[in-house]
Amino acid sequence: MYRSIKKLDPLLSSQIAAGEVIERPASVVKELVENSIDAGAGRISIDILDGGMKLIRVCDDGTGMSHEDALLSLERFATSKIGSMNDFESIETLGFRGEALPSIASCSKLSLETKINRSETGICLRVEGGELIDATEKGLPPGTTFTVRDLFFNTPARFKFMKSRGTERNAVIETVERLSLAWPNISFTLTSQGRVALHTSGNGLKDALANIFGPETADSMVEISSKHEGLEIAGFAGLPRVYRRSRDRQLFSVNQRPIKNPALGWALDHAYAGLLPPKSYAVAFIEITLEPGRIDINVHPTKSEIRFGNEAEVKRAVTQSVRDALARAGYLSKPGRNPRAEGGGTPATYVLSKYASQSIYPGRQVDKKPSERQPSSLFDTRHETGTGLLSDGVEPPCEWHCLGTLQDVYLVAKTPDSLLIIDQHALAESLAYQSLCQGESSSQELLIPEIIQLEPREAILYKEHEDGLESVGFSVRPIGTRTVLVTKVPLILGQALPADSLKQVLLAAYESSGPDMPLERAVAQAQIATAACHASVKGKQPLRKQEALALIQSLWANPAARTCPHGRPTVYVLPYDEIDRFFGR
Repeated sequence: MYRSIKKLDPLLSSQIAAGEVIERPASVVKELVENSIDAGAGRISIDILDGGMKLIRVCDDGTGMSHEDALLSLERFATSKIGSMNDFESIETLGFRGEALPSIASCSKLSLETKINRSETGICLRVEGGELIDATEKGLPPGTTFTVRDLFFNTPARFKFMKSRGTERNAVIETVERLSLAWPNISFTLTSQGRVALHTSGNGLKDALANIFGPETADSMVEISSKHEGLEIAGFAGLPRVYRRSRDRQLFSVNQRPIKNPALGWALDHAYAGLLPPKSYAVAFIEITLEPGRIDINVHPTKSEIRFGNEAEVKRAVTQSVRDALARAGYLSKPGRNPRAEGGGTPATYVLSKYASQSIYPGRQVDKKPSERQPSSLFDTRHETGTGLLSDGVEPPCEWHCLGTLQDVYLVAKTPDSLLIIDQHALAESLAYQSLCQGESSSQELLIPEIIQLEPREAILYKEHEDGLESVGFSVRPIGTRTVLVTKVPLILGQALPADSLKQVLLAAYESSGPDMPLERAVAQAQIATAACHASVKGKQPLRKQEALALIQSLWANPAARTCPHGRPTVYVLPYDEIDRFFGR
């Protein structure tokens, strides 16, 4: 059926445009906080309810707006930051399009209170669904306060696809963390449901890192400061021992604009090459400063992505700067050394120092020969008690044989019809997980209680899961806003979990909880998965022949162990007929 083209009415057009800029509550927080920063604020407070879906309030002590500017700010493409196309090459503000406020106003109930210093009174505007409801003068302190209620109340299709309140809250926390690190001389305070989730003092980047990551992490970071042909690289990089299993603590900022750029993450990986375990990522905050004309910030509606004029140059500068910092800390050889020229085979400019090789992996005995290492307690404890890795009364089939190991990571075995390559850590973890699910664990009092500093997101998760933690073996009590005292930990397969595994359990519980799994059950499952990982055989841990054989026999006896608690396979099966086909037999 033919339909004629028609022009959309302004309200519908603004709601469609809002979808490009305002994706979720965190988008609203980002735009409003950026406005506060552009207004020269020294203190910014953010309050949210229900992850920002019910309420978002951003208050600052910036310059404020006049009555006329306040009214004009709600019009699309009204801005004080650019006046012509030439201004795009010298943008130094976070916002510039004039789309954010009208986009927010079109899909929420917005109130704006603002006052400039030279004015005796301020103005209060109320907008619902893009329509101005009221405008009144009132006495106000200098600065601006935005209050956003009932986000997406008039766009039910957008509202329906919002994530859980916890997910949206965590996205807001991440947004404020990034902005507070990019602007460390501004004091930020974020409260959720009336509780302080994050606070920075505004006393510089090192203090901001301590406020957000915790003082222990901040003290385990080295400063970055270097210049490379018009580029300035600054910030802090974590020592190899504080690595993470995800990139959630790799933060980048360009001209104090927080961005996400995979290429910068790869540059950071290259700087830490050889210093971290596989599938691990460094902790770092890196600020890149360059002329505004060398980047394009108008490539994404939310301005979260940018395009570099010479990306390869920026990547090289980041890698070199981080390597310089690690070299000063003793983790790499002196810059400028060329191992290949000295007869070595490594082409990199930097090589691992002796100090680094002994301290990258805390607790690992890198100086002992395999024959001198103590056997894993996973085997010794269970064999001594008579339970073993195999079910009682089950005789292993003689057709399964251990052929050897590969790089102390994989076991190679043969069966009557296939060749098996087994990930020893993943399999041991899966077996430990099954034992824990059957309740083979208890708790242990700590001789000396440990104080744990929680990150903002972890502190909120602790409040939500406090009762569930007690039921799985942790005894924890708060002694500060984001500080807890751990007095008891779960005892798994004869080993006590480290006190800071509490953090892993909290994050894992959050990721696994949902409408089909109660919080207490999610905490229990997270504790089991975390404990299994701590209690199991590690990769690069040499096994004695009888230990390797016990793992292989356990795989035969427990088919469910073919997948580890994290969902990774534990064994790769290569049938003999597939090998025959490969060789044309």
